[in-house]
Amino acid sequence: MSIRMKWIALITAVVVLLVGMQIYYSNIGQARAQNASPETTFDWWIYSGTSSEYYGNYAENPAVQYTLRRGWGPEEKGIALNFLQPPPGSENDNYTTMIASGDLPDIIDAVICEPPRIMCEKGYGMEITEYVKQYMPNYMALVHANPVYFNNAVSLDAEGNEHYYGLTNFLDAPDAVFQGFMYRRDWIVKYGTNPVTGERFTGGYTDPNDVDSWVDDVVFPSGGTDPKYISDWEWMFDIFTKAQADLGITDKYCMSLFYQGFTWSGGLLSCFGGGVNVWYQDAENKVHFGGNEEPFKTYLECMHSWYEKGWLDHDFNQRTGDSFFQIDSTSVRQGMIGMWDGQQSELGGRLNMHDGGLTEGIFVAGAAYPINDMYGPESCRFVEPNCVMGGDLTGGGVIITPKAKDKDLATLCSYLDYFYGEEGSMIRALGLNKEQVADFSGNTFYADHGLSDGAYFVNEEGRYQKSEILVKDSGQLNTAVGFNKAPGIRPVSRIDLGLADTYQASLDRWLIYPNTGFFQGSRTTNEMTQEDSKKCDDTRAKVLEYMTKNAADFITGKKNFDKDWDKWCTVLKKYKVDSVTEIFQYYVDNYPFR
Repeated sequence: MSIRMKWIALITAVVVLLVGMQIYYSNIGQARAQNASPETTFDWWIYSGTSSEYYGNYAENPAVQYTLRRGWGPEEKGIALNFLQPPPGSENDNYTTMIASGDLPDIIDAVICEPPRIMCEKGYGMEITEYVKQYMPNYMALVHANPVYFNNAVSLDAEGNEHYYGLTNFLDAPDAVFQGFMYRRDWIVKYGTNPVTGERFTGGYTDPNDVDSWVDDVVFPSGGTDPKYISDWEWMFDIFTKAQADLGITDKYCMSLFYQGFTWSGGLLSCFGGGVNVWYQDAENKVHFGGNEEPFKTYLECMHSWYEKGWLDHDFNQRTGDSFFQIDSTSVRQGMIGMWDGQQSELGGRLNMHDGGLTEGIFVAGAAYPINDMYGPESCRFVEPNCVMGGDLTGGGVIITPKAKDKDLATLCSYLDYFYGEEGSMIRALGLNKEQVADFSGNTFYADHGLSDGAYFVNEEGRYQKSEILVKDSGQLNTAVGFNKAPGIRPVSRIDLGLADTYQASLDRWLIYPNTGFFQGSRTTNEMTQEDSKKCDDTRAKVLEYMTKNAADFITGKKNFDKDWDKWCTVLKKYKVDSVTEIFQYYVDNYPFR
């Protein structure tokens, strides 16, 4: 290589490094107490922040600033927090760059991390057992009061000693998931008929200004007021097809589908006998690899049937840039699709554009995952799904890295423990109450957004009820008023979100079936050796890569089940999936739930 080329290569490397640093540090802000010192100043990487319409950096969060007004730890020291916030859309790349460079902050948002013990073994985290035991009484009490918390927060050595490698988030009850399947119930009313009497349905809004004030007399073929089985969904698809024809909607479809043909979280494919297309455990704690089992094959056969009937988006496998909860969102928001996987903000009449177009009069209802009653062998029918998104009582949290080892971890852990107690949990979950807002008179954020009376109050039932302003908020004000990035516990069972009955019913349908099949995040994976964890991760990545490239071909008909399914299974066997099944089974057997 010539000297000139070497200089070009060197300059290029420097530019790449500087650009990377610019991206990494492009959004840094500090929230601090007046008497914070270098020993109590911590850099905190968070996966995502809050919409810039409220503030530019998470350090401006009023709840964060409120918690830093007092001292913490045995000496009541002040704390300062520097929030490192990736630009939107670069979160995963930002995390990967941070880990690869070794330029770690003091605290890492664990939303996309490997299990805490593995993070510590690799040098990205540090064990904090002595600090947790001495300075986190709230956390310790919760961990030892609930076996689910214990299994996900504690590692045990051969002698049964407890080890803490990170802090885990807890919920006291399953919380609503942010997305799920939903459908145009107004189309069911307008174009459907009672499956028993043949009479037309009636229904509509009781208050045209209330997006949740919907009432109807819809009955599904299964006999209930909501869809329960695959046959109910197919009944809806016939109605959606009729609606689209009447409204002049051409070249569209009844239901969206993720480009891979499946989602990592199981979801719809778990409705055909249970399980998922990778590894899961059944009710008897037997580990399965589902990629070559009958439930996955039956799922693909059903999707192929829907594809052939025109019920599925024929371009689904080309929408590689769409998230599974935002597929072909333009068509959805234009009112052209009957069913899709969407977000809470699309329920009820929230998609009505009030322009006389296809969304006029729309009412969107949430649907539970359907139970298969039509396809495949008997073993795949009438089985409740067991691998779905949501329903977990633990997840996320933070990792404290070796960069913080010489800092005042007693003060930090005392501060973080606050969010596992009564007052701190509410500041984390909802924000400040009226008294706290009044006490924090120097900060006008709440008053500026109509929240002088706080983000919540205690109602007559003794529950924490969210402010009406936050209930009606369709943006990100809810995430801007509370310290939701802190680790802690969310008292779901004691929070009244003030939601309308129809809206709450949709959220409840997304959580009908408990998520019992996944063991990711439990002690099964927490106790894995680094070698076993790497083997499982590497094999899973290869398997999913193969499936992502080929599973959709069974749905579109490019692959034939009679001729190509055996080949599919043979290829998967070559990835040594059975050896990974044995690894998971070992940990399930030897590290059972407490």
